[in-house]
Amino acid sequence: MRTWKIALLALGGLRRTPIRATLTTLGVVIASGALVAMVAFALGLQRQIETPIRLLSLLNDIHVSPAAGEQAKDAPVLDDASVDRLAHLPGVSAAFPNIRVRGIQVRRNDKSESCLALGMPREATLLGVAEEILVAGHFFSESRRPEAILGAQLVRSLGFASAQEAVGARLKLEAGGLSPEEDHSFTFQRKELEVTVVGVYDVPPIVPGPARSSIVLPVDLMKEVPGIHFESALAGLKAGRAAGALGYGSVTVHVRDAGDVTAVEEQIKSMGFHTNAMLRRFQEMRTFFIFLRVLLAAVGSVALIVAALGIINTLLMAVLERYQEIGICKAVGASDSDLVVLFLVEAGMIGLCGGLGGLVLGRVVSCGLEIAVNAYARGQGATEPLEVFAFPPWLLAGTVLFAVVVSVLAGVYPALRAARVDPIVALRRG
Repeated sequence: MRTWKIALLALGGLRRTPIRATLTTLGVVIASGALVAMVAFALGLQRQIETPIRLLSLLNDIHVSPAAGEQAKDAPVLDDASVDRLAHLPGVSAAFPNIRVRGIQVRRNDKSESCLALGMPREATLLGVAEEILVAGHFFSESRRPEAILGAQLVRSLGFASAQEAVGARLKLEAGGLSPEEDHSFTFQRKELEVTVVGVYDVPPIVPGPARSSIVLPVDLMKEVPGIHFESALAGLKAGRAAGALGYGSVTVHVRDAGDVTAVEEQIKSMGFHTNAMLRRFQEMRTFFIFLRVLLAAVGSVALIVAALGIINTLLMAVLERYQEIGICKAVGASDSDLVVLFLVEAGMIGLCGGLGGLVLGRVVSCGLEIAVNAYARGQGATEPLEVFAFPPWLLAGTVLFAVVVSVLAGVYPALRAARVDPIVALRRG
């Protein structure tokens, strides 16, 4: 029997019981929709977290910190000399202290904002930081000019009409902090700086809000801000070190190639420092997301298997109701394989329609949930929309294919029952 004739017979068989076939297909639709929505949620969450890591080229970074606990007293200080040694290790392209100052005042005319100041090396573009995070202007120049890069939210808070308008503007910064003295005391200092805005950046919505309203300064300029050694000096005093041993709380070492991270880590540890490689944390994070996807896919698959039981029931009822018809088909020359293919095609049609309908349902449900999540996020102060779900082509195609395969497997037993029908007995029943 020709394939197209079998397909027509299968379609006709489903149309004889439209309500039953529709309800069975609806079960596959719901199961497929749940499967695609849950996996899409895991993929969307993974994408939101990994995007800033890739944009900022953090996979080649190693965070270095001084020894803590009982080893802190005799451990080397993470000072400028140590940073210079780290920068000259084989395989390292740059090393710079992680300096951040909270509560720095940024003034523009009559507007003033308190924000977080972050230090970034002037050679940021050479470290692989993607320029996609810049919405206007450029990164720092190689000169020693006092420059700054503003977060998009800070630009709006300072009254700029657009990011382009902010580029070239001159701002005044005022910072104060406690600086350590030789006699184990701290003095409060205040300093004013004037900087030129050279760029405006924006980060993905998953990044915490303060990062979008921060000011980024060159590391060499950040070293002039009072209070940057307070926390490390206080920790050193607690460990019994001299007050004059000024150091940094942590340093970022950027490796040229991610394959050299382990070797560079070993060299840094031999210097007496602790390390924490972003690549290792990234791999652990990806392992977690793989587990999450498998778990959610398994839950969705259970729903699809339950729907497959409905397909088995529908086709078994069809075999009983069309018993005489099956006998006539066999009497006029239909082979057992023709009948097997007929019922498998019916099951496949249910799976195909259910899988396609599941994609629509999953998309509708995910859009509703995304609207709800964004409404909640806006209530918590978020200004950028969150894309919680991701629907890559392989997920869409895989969901439909999986629904068809499960449906066809569910149709195997009813198809074999139909093939074993004795035409003489079937005709006698008629």
